[in-house]
Amino acid sequence: MKALIIGLGSMGKRRIRNLHALGYREIYAYDPREDRRLQASELYKVTPVSSVKEAFDASISPDIVIVSTP
Repeated sequence: MKALIIGLGSMGKRRIRNLHALGYREIYAYDPREDRRLQASELYKVTPVSSVKEAFDASISPDIVIVSTP
């Protein structure tokens, strides 16, 4: 299953760790801040996307979406 996390603050990062613990390996991550996308990619081995539109592209098409924004 493909997962998309929107928002990569502390709660978004926690959700990534939870998904890894549940066995998810194909995780995409979006945040408007490029530094957060890069950090999540390096720390958690997720695939960063530069826009929500890109994440819903036919080639990605996530099965689940977790929104972790204020």
